[in-house]
Amino acid sequence: MDVMWFKKQQKKAGVTTADIAKRLGRDRSVVSHIYTGRQRMSLEWAKAFAETLEVPLDEVLKRAGALDEPRARELQPGFSDSDAAVWRGQETERRKAQSVTEALGLDRPGIDIWQVKSLAMSLQGLLPGDMMAVDQHAAEHVRAGDTVIAQRYDHTLGVAVTLLRRFEPPVLVAASVAADDRRVHVVDGNNIVIRGKIVASWRE
Repeated sequence: MDVMWFKKQQKKAGVTTADIAKRLGRDRSVVSHIYTGRQRMSLEWAKAFAETLEVPLDEVLKRAGALDEPRARELQPGFSDSDAAVWRGQETERRKAQSVTEALGLDRPGIDIWQVKSLAMSLQGLLPGDMMAVDQHAAEHVRAGDTVIAQRYDHTLGVAVTLLRRFEPPVLVAASVAADDRRVHVVDGNNIVIRGKIVASWRE
């Protein structure tokens, strides 16, 4: 585990261990355990590190000593499957985004800024590059018709993919013309888990 590299990337991205842990809804102590070798770097955690630090997945896996380089590169394409990711802009961009959330009355704990990465909700007006305010505290209180951030887990492979979908109990549905997005996902609290509700969106 190349801890110094990870610390350097954290500083570069302006994030803390708590920010990394929050990606999977866990306590920051888990990240510390990964750094000290008390917990191994799973693929699920590697993806959380990669998204939060804004670095390639294969680089995270190599620096963590989790996989050899050929195998790490095989896994890299799947990382692009996520529909959205927590947004980490430059300082000036973060201040601008914060002014937007303040103007919307959304500058409170539990609300993070995410960015759309796919066309899964394009027919509902959410396009790649759009910004979203995601309320994590509302995850357990979503209603029919709400647009949500969810995660689909493959516990066998230790993989988690982020989904941007509309909640139509008990399933998640896309608003896209793409055939790949037509599959519905049953929210079961284990394999498919809702992580937050989209409370606002805007375009730069």
